[in-house]
Order: sequence, then structure tokens, then C-alpha cells
Amino acid sequence: MIIKGSRILITGGSSGIGKAAAKLLAENGASVGITGRDKEKLEQVAKEINAFAIHADAGKESDIGITYKAFMDKFGGLDVLINNAGIGEFPTLEEITLDAFLKVYSVNVFGAALMAKKAAEIFKKQNKGGNIINIASTASLKGFARGSVYSSSKFALRSMTECWQAELR
Repeated sequence: MIIKGSRILITGGSSGIGKAAAKLLAENGASVGITGRDKEKLEQVAKEINAFAIHADAGKESDIGITYKAFMDKFGGLDVLINNAGIGEFPTLEEITLDAFLKVYSVNVFGAALMAKKAAEIFKKQNKGGNIINIASTASLKGFARGSVYSSSKFALRSMTECWQAELR
């Protein structure tokens, strides 16, 4: 993958791995858009690392359209999607609720899938390929105590990644 000149969208780009990746990619000549839920923090980070801020929640279907419209209006195309946004809840089995699963899965699984779906549509329309990179966790390899919600979401992301690889090649 050629980084210089690439147009890269990173969800959850205002902190942690997303911020570090965005900074490194921008320093190496990529045009980078980052999403985040905390508008003030997002804009500060974007300015600091020379990225384009898109105030959006990867777990909200309505924000996915907003994200892509802003990104495409700014950069005119997409070369790489990095699904990095993620959240976690860590209840014991006896404390698990459907709400906890829905909250975590809406970002870690459903949001990532819908972001990837739109990226694949754009890549096909551009007719020049592209890359989807999903940031999971070692929690996708082995479960742990209190990890039922979070770990299972990362297992799902890992599985979807393998499915998309088979479908999109």
C-alpha cells in the first residue's frame, strides 16, 4: 500500500491507536480524516496532527452517511478505511444486559460493518481497489473473565474481516 497521497478515513481517530495511526499517516503524506464523538477533543487533535475532523459516532447509522459525505466532499475519493472506533463494557455473566450488548456491538460490530459496506461501494465505483483495516484486539483471540460483551464483539469483528477478505478479493 502506498501511503503518500492516499485518502484515509479513520474512525475513533481522536485518541489512542486511531490518533497515533492518523498522525503517522499524515506525517507520511496521506490525507487523513478522523471521526470522534467528542467534538472539541476531535477538532483539537485534528489540528494538532494535520487531519480533517468529522464529528460523528461510528455506532450511529445516521452518522455513517454524514461521515462519508464530509470525507468525500473534502477529499473526492477514498483509498483506505481504518475501522478503529471501539468501546467496551465488562459485566459478569450475572450482570449482562441486552443494552450492554447493543451499546458495544453498535460501535464495534454494526458500525464497523456499515462503514466497511460503504467503503466497498466507493472502492468498486472508483474501480481502483482499496483497503479496509479493522482494528480488533487480542480479546478477539481468547475470551477472559468479564469479557463476554467486549471480547465477543472483537471475535465478531475478526470473523467479519475474514469474511470480507474472501468476498472482496
